[in-house]
Amino acid sequence: MTDICIIGGGAAGMAAAISAKETNPRLRVLILEKKNQMGKKILASGNGKCNLSNVRCENYRQTLEFFSRLGLITRTDSAGRIYPYTEEARAVREALDQRIRSLGVEVVLDGEAAVVEKEEDRFSVHLGNRIVSADKLLLACGGKTGPAFGSTGDGFRFARSLGHKVNKPIPVLTAVDVKEDFTRLAGLRAKGAVSLEYNGRRIFREEGEIQFTGTGLSGICVFNLSRFLLLPEGKSLADGFDDYKIYVDFFPDREEVESLLAKRRENGLEGRKLLQFLVRKPVGDMIFKLSGGDEKKAARFLKAFPCSPKGVKGWDFAQVTKGGVAIEEINMDTMESRLVRGLFFAGEIIDFDGPCGGYNLQNAWETGIKAGKEMAK
Repeated sequence: MTDICIIGGGAAGMAAAISAKETNPRLRVLILEKKNQMGKKILASGNGKCNLSNVRCENYRQTLEFFSRLGLITRTDSAGRIYPYTEEARAVREALDQRIRSLGVEVVLDGEAAVVEKEEDRFSVHLGNRIVSADKLLLACGGKTGPAFGSTGDGFRFARSLGHKVNKPIPVLTAVDVKEDFTRLAGLRAKGAVSLEYNGRRIFREEGEIQFTGTGLSGICVFNLSRFLLLPEGKSLADGFDDYKIYVDFFPDREEVESLLAKRRENGLEGRKLLQFLVRKPVGDMIFKLSGGDEKKAARFLKAFPCSPKGVKGWDFAQVTKGGVAIEEINMDTMESRLVRGLFFAGEIIDFDGPCGGYNLQNAWETGIKAGKEMAK
């Protein structure tokens, strides 16, 4: 028997438990975490540094105040990304874990929920041969990204069983595979810009560092592009991305690349040397081969190197889930279900996805804090 049961001991679930206990210390709050440790995905975020928010997020100050109470101070980089001052993800997890223990929140590790039911005014959560009975239930068990950390889509199943609509989950913020053979480019990095076109219409563009992976493209700007590379309705993986095209611009700050090449030719640079020192040699060799040595074609490839996407990397590689419990079925001011009284949602289980840079963790903290406070009333 408990007052509040939280399924999922990740970012959103831990923030919710702390907020609930701080709001009403008399309540019994229980976290069910399917792994042997809470916050495992936090440890892997931001390349181990945990980019916990961004100054461009509307309510980032709330997050800073929350962590300040936990004894964590932060630093902000030139792009607005906020990190723990030591730039160690484990500092974030430990600050949350210590506060949870000091408040007396009950934690069950290796506690995988199998079935969730609503019976009259209480919820029943089945854990093998045990049943947890709770007044209020928070589903904060993430999406489907990072299954090694426990995010396997359980929350979507629970939400559906309680009558909620779940928009199709898709892996995003991940690398993109292309049809072209990039074997010789594997590991190369280049500053530039990527753009995505659908049926000839540009739908995304961003500058940044681009990494060639051998099977495609990676890097933060490519991760953000992946949010818009969606399989059209009724299409299969075999041909569903044929109407998309990705273009790499190696000179985003220069428009007259053709005149640049002409000037280099006038200076006696010909053949492959025309592209020497402009891009990495394997890239230059590929452009030279595709252009057949034609100066105008080479200039076009430098500004718009075409790639034909096959799709995005799967759940094991993606950082975030696009899709989830429909936002219109949730009161986003309280995080309570509009359909089931006493049921709450927080974090990646909700149909929200933001770009790289702390936006998705901010969503986890923010929705978790709101849900915790509301459940404790």
